[in-house]
Amino acid sequence: MYSRRGDKGETDTPSGKRVTKDAPVIEWEGTLDELIAQIGYSKVQLPWEDMKNDLSQVQEDLFHLGEEILTSGNGRKLRAEGVSWMEGRISTYLKEIGEVKLFVIPGGSREATTLQLSRAVTRRAERRIVELSLSEKINPLGLQYMNRLSSLIFMMALAANKRNGIKEVLFPWPNPENPSKRPPSNRES
Repeated sequence: MYSRRGDKGETDTPSGKRVTKDAPVIEWEGTLDELIAQIGYSKVQLPWEDMKNDLSQVQEDLFHLGEEILTSGNGRKLRAEGVSWMEGRISTYLKEIGEVKLFVIPGGSREATTLQLSRAVTRRAERRIVELSLSEKINPLGLQYMNRLSSLIFMMALAANKRNGIKEVLFPWPNPENPSKRPPSNRES
């Protein structure tokens, strides 16, 4: 389907504004679309129902967050308990995997690798929503949600390798050539 309205590099937002296709709100929308699709790809790679269910919930939350932002708060909204739900799921996966060490080199199983790719796209989507928050009013819950989401997906990737009996490969830190440098905090910001 096509309308030809975007042939000159402009598009309409759900709130009725006409903007260029490189506007921050469109960059956010496009990255969010990519993230939702990438999470869908990750979901179909997984044999575990708990992770599939978690990713389905995340996809629905992301659609709500997108609608909230694109309609300037006049549509469906991100559920208030989304961040606390994720924190609970992160704790569950952390109990399963045990101690987390920095820095994990993505790989191992197919399941973990696709989750690591979803995590990387999540981080880009987080950067886009922060960029958008500089020019548009964004519900702080959306910023918190995106920050926690990368942690959740990271924990799921580690759990996927553990469930497959695959040991994580770690990037050596501190640098063996300069061991006096302290590693960054083990907590994701």
